[in-house]
Amino acid sequence: MTADPYATPTSELSNTTTCNPAFYVVSKSKFALLFVSTCGFYLPYWFYKNWKQQRAAGNNVLPLLRTIFGVFFIYSLLVRIDRKIRASDRQLRWFPRSLAVGVITIACVGIARAWVPDFRISFAISLTVVLLQTCFLLRVQGAINFSENDPDGTSNSSLTFSNWVWIALGLCIWGLSIFALYLQL
Repeated sequence: MTADPYATPTSELSNTTTCNPAFYVVSKSKFALLFVSTCGFYLPYWFYKNWKQQRAAGNNVLPLLRTIFGVFFIYSLLVRIDRKIRASDRQLRWFPRSLAVGVITIACVGIARAWVPDFRISFAISLTVVLLQTCFLLRVQGAINFSENDPDGTSNSSLTFSNWVWIALGLCIWGLSIFALYLQL
């Protein structure tokens, strides 16, 4: 049968607009797992993804340079996150400036531990640095997820094959570090 030539045309219309997120959304549990299991080596990737999202959102930034010099740009990143939250007329108490100071201070402690001659003390400092950075950065990731209207980070909560590869490599580093610590005892 042929369609009625006098019928009103129909089509599927959608009012939803898809906009690129300004920051890298990831669930807090996935972030913590990747950050701790890779001994903090997830941080440069996380920096890069956030700055790449900023560039895609129209900001004039160089993601690679801001990743390499991440400790100098963490404050800028956190202020941008805070601005986005405030622009949305929502409230979140997360103290971005204090978190930036905390992340920078802990990074300096992590670098200074290289001059500690005793491996056991150096290992303890490294462990403390990773755990403190995890706590600080989980607050930051929570703010990012909040700013992108995905408070649980469900859009990026499952582990991919490459995530598992990085976890395996990170666990090898942890294993070698613990083995070296055992040899020092």
